[in-house]
Amino acid sequence: MKAKTKLRYLFVVFICGLSINSFAQKKPDTLIIGTKNGQILLVSDSLQKFNGLMIEEIIKKALLSVKDSLTSEDKKARNKVMREAQYTELIKNKNPFRINPFFGIGLIRDKLSPFLGLSLDFAPQRQDYYYKKGGMYTFINVAINSFFSFSQNPSGYRTQKNIFLEASIGNRMNNKLIYKSFSEISGGIGYLVHREGNYFKGNSFKVYCNFGLPNSFVKIRPELFITDNFRTAFPGLAIKFN
Repeated sequence: MKAKTKLRYLFVVFICGLSINSFAQKKPDTLIIGTKNGQILLVSDSLQKFNGLMIEEIIKKALLSVKDSLTSEDKKARNKVMREAQYTELIKNKNPFRINPFFGIGLIRDKLSPFLGLSLDFAPQRQDYYYKKGGMYTFINVAINSFFSFSQNPSGYRTQKNIFLEASIGNRMNNKLIYKSFSEISGGIGYLVHREGNYFKGNSFKVYCNFGLPNSFVKIRPELFITDNFRTAFPGLAIKFN
């Protein structure tokens, strides 16, 4: 009985010795390559297989292997992080349409005329305002602009309202990034849809440009009014706040 027990003990020791020896023989070789962004760890049963490869080629193959191993969700997450890193700030409101009230005062002929209006902005690339390498986006704008003038009659002063339908296109610039001279440059055209008083006659139009002052909501607007069915034209100048 003791002989059998001893024999079993020697058999177990022999099997364990073989397993340990096999594991020791199959222990992989390890090579650590240092880069400016970190370290790359290479594990192989024989590092001799890498003798014919350049370090750059090894790194490239390792990066390609990592890229190929990413799931579609990982790739989407990585691409999102890379896109967001291109901006100094991320806007929360992704809606390309915005409604903006505005007001100001303009010089029409020889009289000052305050105005008040409402505009609709369309800017699908508004996020580009915070783009590190640009800081600018393009917009299209339509607006209703009401000019108020005042005339005196025997019973006192009378308020007259002239309403223009306007359309413009232009760019808005981020003065904190690249563009320092203007916060907006745009141009547009307007058509008189409601007339009171004798400022305008017949079909009346206007063309204008907006020059936004840096880091402000103030815009200087040179204007040219064309009235009386293109028979009369006169300049104007307005200061707009929005």
